[in-house]
Amino acid sequence: MKKKIVSIVLILIMLQAYLVNVIAATTSELNDQKAEINQQINSTKQDKEQVEQQLDAEMKVISDLDIEIDQAQEEIDKLEAQINEIQASITEKQNLIVEKQKEYDDNEELLKQRLVVMYEIGETTFLDILFNSRSILDFISNYYSVSQIIKYDSELLQKIEDDKKTIEQAKQELETQKLEIETLKSSKVAKQNSIKAKKAQRQEKANALNAEQKALQTKIDNYNAQIKKVDEQIAAMMADANNKLNNSGIKFDGSFIWPCNNKIITSTVKPRWGRWHKGIDIGARYENVYAAASGYAYTYENPSGYGHYIIVFHGSGYATLYGHLNAYKITSGQYVSQGQVIAQSGNTGASQGAHLHFEIRKGSTQGQFFSNTFLNPLDYLPGGYTLAPGAATPS
Repeated sequence: MKKKIVSIVLILIMLQAYLVNVIAATTSELNDQKAEINQQINSTKQDKEQVEQQLDAEMKVISDLDIEIDQAQEEIDKLEAQINEIQASITEKQNLIVEKQKEYDDNEELLKQRLVVMYEIGETTFLDILFNSRSILDFISNYYSVSQIIKYDSELLQKIEDDKKTIEQAKQELETQKLEIETLKSSKVAKQNSIKAKKAQRQEKANALNAEQKALQTKIDNYNAQIKKVDEQIAAMMADANNKLNNSGIKFDGSFIWPCNNKIITSTVKPRWGRWHKGIDIGARYENVYAAASGYAYTYENPSGYGHYIIVFHGSGYATLYGHLNAYKITSGQYVSQGQVIAQSGNTGASQGAHLHFEIRKGSTQGQFFSNTFLNPLDYLPGGYTLAPGAATPS
């Protein structure tokens, strides 16, 4: 019996030693894995930092050309929007001219018939009709009839004259708008030729880059492509939001509040990575994000760009965008009130650390909304913020 107990004790001691070694080994492996992951994270962050540092003179030229091409394309979009608006007005005026011309012709024909009748009456005058009345009641009745005839003839003449003026004015406006649309089309062609030349220049510069620079430029191009994709996503949300805003009759008073409690600005509106950085970055790390103004909010995903992001349409053409979010606190398409918690800031998408990317845009049309008329949030938010070192330096 004693031998049996001793054997069990020895087995337990050996098992304990084994478990200690296993746990120690497992803990050591986990620590090694954790250290490796941290090293990869740090390496990735360093790579991203080096991306900005490696922008040499040639790549700066490419970046500047990208900005110029982007601006020219946005100007073309605005010109196209103007052309479409004027074309619609021209069509409206052409229809008006046709309508008024028909009224004018009909009334002119009616007037001719009235003159023929009056000629056939001959020497009979309106006074004859009145004086030939058989009684006072007959006189009053005839007087009323004559008055109505005179009034109708006067109104008919005035209508013909008004229609004539309307047609002449519409034709003048039509000619003016036709000249204006030709000018806009010429400007559009000039912009398109400018873009063509700049793209050729850009391609020449890109071809001259070395392998490392080309790899870097590919990263930048992919980044810009993702931003373009986001603009397309926003366009779809904008159409739905405008429909809701128009139906609800909501009006925006133009006031914004800070979208988070943190007010340290790590990056401002500036040229960055070959295009404009159209908003500000705020050093909010996994904090509540608030609606800067009331409106309809939409959630979307852009893994290589804004990450998890929300855009809120406020009315009067205004919208705010909140990027790199960690979590949503709303459902897409719902109405949110100013100051309502809509998300938690984070580090999703093309982000180098937890922060909040915030934009304010304005435009009554899609072309205006995506043009270079984007707003600097710092001009619209209350003061009290702090600029971090390098926040305003172009990169």
